[in-house]
Amino acid sequence: MSRLRSLLFTTLLGGLAVILPLLLFVALVRWLVGLLRSLAEPLTGLLADHIGAAAPLLFLITVAALVAACFVTGLVVRTRFGALLHEHFETWLGRIAPGYRMVRDTVVQLLGTGDRNALRGEVALVRLYGAQAPAAQIAIVTARHAGGGFTVYVPTAPLPTQGFVYHLPGECVQLLPQVRIEVAMRMVFACGAGAAEMFANVSTEEGQPFPIKR
Repeated sequence: MSRLRSLLFTTLLGGLAVILPLLLFVALVRWLVGLLRSLAEPLTGLLADHIGAAAPLLFLITVAALVAACFVTGLVVRTRFGALLHEHFETWLGRIAPGYRMVRDTVVQLLGTGDRNALRGEVALVRLYGAQAPAAQIAIVTARHAGGGFTVYVPTAPLPTQGFVYHLPGECVQLLPQVRIEVAMRMVFACGAGAAEMFANVSTEEGQPFPIKR
């Protein structure tokens, strides 16, 4: 009886592992569409008074206008004046709304854009407690120093935009040029899931579970 109960339980969990991500994805899409509709409602009402088209067409026109506005804004902030204006605006907004910086950094990381993205750089495997320590962490090299040392950012799971900065000697840092930063951050976001596949493409020394520079 216990074996049957265990079989039913594990089968149920397997089904949830397949269906639950799909349900969450559908819920996310519905939420995004609802958010777009609520943001576009004022403009849609204004267009309805002048155009008189059907509601779906008005919604598509409004979304196209929002996309165009994002494109124009992107062009403006690429200029020196636009970048300066944007920087002053973000500084002012960060003072009156402290949570804005966290939201901005998260969005920038998800989109993979922006020169201030903290998670840009080379992927490395670091030994925080010395080159011979068994524990290793994935890190992003943010600076190289003349003496051979590195400044690295070690992200924490499940949010890679949060973590710690360490200054380490060269013997405690091994660069992993075979690992793309997106793959490393995906592994951190998944709390370590996918690490075996990520390290499978990295040449390791015999007898070492992880690559390490001796």
